[in-house]
Amino acid sequence: MEITENKVILAGVMIRKDMHTYFIPREDLTFKTGDLVVVKKNEMVTLGKITRPYVKMDAKLYDKLKERFGIMRILRRANEDDLKYFENLAKKENNAFKICKQKIKEHGLPMHLIETVWDESEKEYVFYFTADSRVDFRALVKDLVSTFNTKIKLWQVGARDAMKFFGGVGPCGYPICCTNFLKDIESIELTYAKMQNLPMNVSKITGACGRLVCCLRYELKEGEPIKLEQIKLEDINFDGKE
Repeated sequence: MEITENKVILAGVMIRKDMHTYFIPREDLTFKTGDLVVVKKNEMVTLGKITRPYVKMDAKLYDKLKERFGIMRILRRANEDDLKYFENLAKKENNAFKICKQKIKEHGLPMHLIETVWDESEKEYVFYFTADSRVDFRALVKDLVSTFNTKIKLWQVGARDAMKFFGGVGPCGYPICCTNFLKDIESIELTYAKMQNLPMNVSKITGACGRLVCCLRYELKEGEPIKLEQIKLEDINFDGKE
């Protein structure tokens, strides 16, 4: 790992099926934006895309990132064999996605499938979905296990977490925070906007996920009590005008 003047030289890498940008030591490699690399994340080896070829970061800050996200390594630039492997893996996951979506329809379950990931280390399919309420998917899991003859895991995620898979741009014009640096997504209340005297304009405080933007928390002092005052619908402007 290259260190200069207590600074660590890193590269910003967006991991396949994750859409989160991680900052990983570049070792002795040099990159350009868009380069594909093979990354070791925990015990899993996966594909990543370089989003920031050169990042100089304070070594102490990098230590904090390692505590949050774990130690990751860029093993090499992706070669032809790597690209072929991950291309076949994507086809396998896409096929599983179609089958699971059909099974959901057959079982009449009120859930929306958003992503399928093959976990090589656990030898299992992980299906991520959203739903308006809790869903009893036990019969679906049995059907999927019988179909794929492997372990199956279903994870229900909220609208905010779903955006991690899709990515997007926030109203500020920058990539949404959940795909950039946020690890934990906390609940956001309309009172946060009111405490900061922001206009009650839904179009200006709503993110790509359709929920209140996460950055409404950023200006709040740590430990500051939230006033649970009554918020009425007439306080919010739904027509896009201030």
